[in-house]
Amino acid sequence: MSNDAALRHFVRAALALPHDTAGRRPNATRLDVELSGHPMRDEDHRLIEATSFYAAVGKEAMAKLTRSAFVQVVPKGSILFLQGDMPRFVHLVLSGRISLGAESTAGHSTVVEIFRAGEFLVLAAAILRRPYLMTARALSESRVLKIPAEPFRDALDGDPHVSRALVDILANHWRLLVRQIKDLKLHSANERVATLLVAHADGVDGPATVQLTEDLRTVALRLGMTPESLSRAFTALRAHGVRSRGRTVTIEDVARLRAYCGYDDPDIDAK
Repeated sequence: MSNDAALRHFVRAALALPHDTAGRRPNATRLDVELSGHPMRDEDHRLIEATSFYAAVGKEAMAKLTRSAFVQVVPKGSILFLQGDMPRFVHLVLSGRISLGAESTAGHSTVVEIFRAGEFLVLAAAILRRPYLMTARALSESRVLKIPAEPFRDALDGDPHVSRALVDILANHWRLLVRQIKDLKLHSANERVATLLVAHADGVDGPATVQLTEDLRTVALRLGMTPESLSRAFTALRAHGVRSRGRTVTIEDVARLRAYCGYDDPDIDAK
């Protein structure tokens, strides 16, 4: 097997994970993908060129991928795709914030992750031709590049630069998944909240003020807890120098809070 063929095989093997498509469909605005497309603006091209994926694959490969692509404007609160849908596009966020969440048949919901400009949404489903495991919802008005899945799969098979770029994306997503599993298995709810605050403090050791990007319900779901548990966690963290008022959180001593939560990953994402 050649190096390029082995690389493509690795990408597909890394994506070949069990899929469970059970889930309920949320009550939210669903966009019509056929009616919501817009030609790409000059600004969209600049946003694409600023992504790490563009830097990895180059101008020519990106031009081929976007030949039949279009941009979708996603209003805040709207659904881009639903858990259980079959993917027809690969989605690249150009601006705004998109949450990936899931809901059980019993009605329990969670936010798995929040994606921002320059990030792809659920590549595995499009590459494997399998249903989405999550629902994508806009947390703010967003612009999303929609690349038809078939030419994207063709590029994966035929272009080693695209294959290599996807390996990097999958590796980063794997690290993200491992961090989440570690947090859920090793840390209490209070410690998970403290870890999020330390990550947002961006390396400061003394006093800091943190402005949470999302509403408190979304933050709670992202951390694997209920809004009520999040409120109790903030109350408990007062003993560690944390004061909260809405989305604004003040920390008396970030180094002290870091020691409390066992924060040990310098490249953890402040999401």
